[in-house]
Amino acid sequence: MTTAPKAEIAASLADVRDRVEAALHGFLASAAGDLHDVDAATAPLVGEIRRLLAAGGKRLRPACCYWGFRAAGGRDGAPIVRAAAALELLHTMALVHDDLMDGATTRRGVPSVHVHLEAGLSSIGDPVARSRASVSGAIIVGDVAAVLADRLFLEAGFEPSVTIDALDRYHRMRTAMAAGQFLDVTGTAALDEAAARKAAALKGGEYSVTGPLEIGAALAGATEVQRASLARFGRPLGEAFQLRDDLLDGEGAHGATPALVNALVDEARDALDRAVLDPEAVAALRTLADGMVMA
Repeated sequence: MTTAPKAEIAASLADVRDRVEAALHGFLASAAGDLHDVDAATAPLVGEIRRLLAAGGKRLRPACCYWGFRAAGGRDGAPIVRAAAALELLHTMALVHDDLMDGATTRRGVPSVHVHLEAGLSSIGDPVARSRASVSGAIIVGDVAAVLADRLFLEAGFEPSVTIDALDRYHRMRTAMAAGQFLDVTGTAALDEAAARKAAALKGGEYSVTGPLEIGAALAGATEVQRASLARFGRPLGEAFQLRDDLLDGEGAHGATPALVNALVDEARDALDRAVLDPEAVAALRTLADGMVMA
């Protein structure tokens, strides 16, 4: 089978993103309705999630999940789009909590959740109490995003046995993400370059690339050979993603250089085996990797 032209691959990537956006929109509209039935005053819990999603984002995690699924022979359909969309909700939780830990005031060019909530709490006259309420509210928004991610993943439409298999990888990814963040905030990651790289791999590459790829593969019932090929692709690409973010943020604690990022991208691209993986998906994954190359 010949590789699809670049324009066709780009169109496929854009189509998946659009379908993920539609799935998120429909699911969150339903979730907002459920909360409204509980109490109309809870509207910001889903409203803040929708606001952050509308502000942008690369949707890298859903893309990796979808194309990991397709690479392992999974058939396109609504279930994999919903499962992939669930990972964007998990990412939203991480962003909300990350901004609290970092004291960030903006995200994707709009006010971060705790800042936006505080602006709407003018009825609380005491500024200390207002700030505390906004921080607490943001924590709950993040918690709701995580709950909704689980719900969407579980209700994606796969057979229960398939979902259970993928959940093992889903849970391990979430644990690794939390472990990496803990190492970072407690200062353990700053002890030396090796510790910093490990923490970055756990909190960044693991849940940004490797985990989503392998979750998608699990949903497709991938063989061990297919899983191994995707893992060899995901590990260096996940590290490249995190190191690239460090460089763009002006950080170099993890030994990041453009040359290292590009070498990791090359390693990832070379690991994809068209003899065991779907060629169209291989082309899409290589295009995703190309997007991380640095000048």
